[in-house]
Formats: sequence, C-alpha cells, structure tokens
Amino acid sequence: MGARLRARLPPRWVVAVSLAVAASILGDSLLYAVLPVVWDDLGLAVASVGVLLSVNRWVRLVSNSIAGWVVTRTGVRGPFVASLFVAALTTAAYASGLGFIVLLIARAVWGVCWSFLRLGGYLAALEAARDGNRGYYLGFFNGVVRFGSFVAVLTGGLLTDLLGFETTVFIFTAISIVGAVAVLRERPPSPQRPSQVTVRIPSDQPATDRESMPRIARLRFRVVSVAVFLHGVAISGLVTATLGLWLLRSYGETTPVLGIALGVATVTGVLLSARFLGDFLWGPVVGHLSDRWGPVRVTLVAGAVEVATLAMLALPVSLAWTAVTAITLFLASTALQVSLDATVGGLAPEAQRARLLGWYSTWLDLGAATGPLLGYAIAGGAQLQWLYLAVAVSLAVVGVVYVAVFTREGKGDLAGASPAR
Repeated sequence: MGARLRARLPPRWVVAVSLAVAASILGDSLLYAVLPVVWDDLGLAVASVGVLLSVNRWVRLVSNSIAGWVVTRTGVRGPFVASLFVAALTTAAYASGLGFIVLLIARAVWGVCWSFLRLGGYLAALEAARDGNRGYYLGFFNGVVRFGSFVAVLTGGLLTDLLGFETTVFIFTAISIVGAVAVLRERPPSPQRPSQVTVRIPSDQPATDRESMPRIARLRFRVVSVAVFLHGVAISGLVTATLGLWLLRSYGETTPVLGIALGVATVTGVLLSARFLGDFLWGPVVGHLSDRWGPVRVTLVAGAVEVATLAMLALPVSLAWTAVTAITLFLASTALQVSLDATVGGLAPEAQRARLLGWYSTWLDLGAATGPLLGYAIAGGAQLQWLYLAVAVSLAVVGVVYVAVFTREGKGDLAGASPAR
C-alpha cells in the first residue's frame, strides 16, 4: 500500500514546493476569515478592511509579469525560496499592531510574493512531469495549496476565538517558516537555468492573428470575460471578504449552534472552509461533467444557482439558512469557474490561447480585487444585503446575454463552446 502511494506521488521536490506554498498561504487565508471580525480591535476603520483584502490582488495584476521576467533570467529556485521567507514576514506583520500603513505594505508585498510562489509551483510541476502526468502534477499542487487555505479558515477562526488574533498569526508564521526551511534543504531534480524555463507573458498579437478568430468567437469571449469578472466580484471578492461582517451584523458576535455558543469568527471560518474544500473535492467532478455535458450547459446551470443563492444570502432568515445558502453558493461558484475556464479553452485558437487566457485571468483577478472594495465602501452606510442583490442581478443580466450569444448559431452550441477555426 505504501509503495503504491509513493508511486502515485509526484517527485519529492514537487511535494516540498506544494506543501511550502500551502504553509505560506495560511496567513492570507486567515485574514479573509477573521479580519472582518477583528478590524476594530486592530484600530482599523471598516472601509480599510476592503482595501487590505484587495490590495494584494491589485498588485498581482502587475507583479505576475515581473515574476515571469525575473524567473526567465535567474531561474526558479532562488526567487521562489526568497518569496517564501518574505511571505512569512508579511504574515508576522499582521500582528505587529503598527496600524493600517504597515498592514497595507505587508499585503502588497504578499501579492508580489504570491506571483512568484504560484509561478514557482507551476514550473516545478511542469518540469517534473511527462506527457501523461502533467495534469496530475498540476492538480496535486493546486489541491495541496487549496487544502492549506481550507485549514487556515477552518482552524484560524477557532484559534482566534480561543487564543486571540496575534497568537494565531504567530502560529501560522512559524508554520510558514518551517515550510520555507524545508524547501531550502531540498534541491530540484535538475539544475534550474533560465534557458530551461519558458514563461509566456501575454502580449499584443498582429492584426492578422486577431482576425483568425471568428467574430462570433470574439463576441463570446468578451461575454465570458464579463461573466468571470462579475463572478470574481461576487465570490472571490465580495462574499469571501464580507461574509464575517455579514454574520456579525445579522447574528451578533456569538451565536448558539447545537446548544454551544460559537464566535462569529469560528462560524465564518467553517463556512469559508467549505469553499476551499469544494474547490479541492468538487472541482474535478465538475470538470468531468463539463467534458460530458458541455461547458456551456454547466455554466448555465451553475450560474443560475449562483445568482439564486447570492440573492438568498442577502436574506438573514436564520443562521442555518445562511450556512446552507453559503455552502451551496460556494459549490455553484466552483462549478461556474471550472465551466467558464473550459468555455474559454474551447473558444481560443491555439495560436492565441496564451494571450486570451492571460486577458481572461486578468478579468478574474480584477473582479476579485474589486469585490472587497465595494463591500467595505458601503459597509458603513447602505445595507450590505443590497450589494449582494445588486451583484446577483448583474450576474443574471449577463446570464441572459450569455444565453443569447451562445445560441446565435443554433441550439447545438449549448453542448459546448464552439472551437475557433
């Protein structure tokens, strides 16, 4: 049994990189669970929470290209290991008590670190893989990192309620340092030279390349880009960043669950952990369904459920209602993300795939960065529930446009995105 398990695992370097990145992301994921609850204790204004939870994503829109440029010239290992240690310092800074500016700088630096860590993980998996296991190695890396986020939001809220925010941050910092030291002791299976790594940075293509994509495919790509932007606003941005605040305002600092009074940070952590666990377990299943039924059909079903549950989340009927609604929303969001990814893959011609996927990812990151700003900009004034409803309506409108655009050439297109010819 043990021998078979070892045969299924990627090489030791890929495992070490995956675990180190999972440890490094603990502090970032912790903030999404507890910062909406402890912001007052840290001397922050409520509007600043949205800035802190989104600045790393804004920085990433630029730092992704910088990471690619650096890695092509210096190799992977050096920048990757350095980013692990710097990321641990940014986690420690969350408990420094030095105010908003220090936290803002720490979050921005974390955004840069994440660009290097994500790129390093992908390249470690790709360089170790062969044709038959690239997807498995990449899936292993992504799954382990998602599991790190799952652990952070599940245990981070509980530890914050029991031990306090600062102690929890220092525990996660120590784990991050252990992960960084572990990678420092490891060596890649082959020397990392700049010539071994090819990092494609999206760039403008000549007009002739753009014209090779049919007009209907270009229109569909634009609609999918708007859809993934709003999806990023709704899930990665708005709900993930404000769920704790919504629970606090709807049900108070503590709420009884099975006769036990639980802190709102604990409840938030449990609910957010469902999102990361769903990404880890539910994503591959949805990918199979998308292959079998077509990504457009899965997009329509998942999008409808996401719109409905986002609107339902705005109605604080009871804690049980909110919990079930949030978990269903996160499952739908995983399905929608996977199906939109598959749709774009079918639309993009091979010659333009890197550029179009780069633009598509940028729209998603932009939405994820915008959501927290919107949520905490209105948190002190209008009710947060109206923003949930407004985003749900916006998604529904885009859904109607999506149906119209993807059925322009007949019902057969509902089976999947027509590949560009």
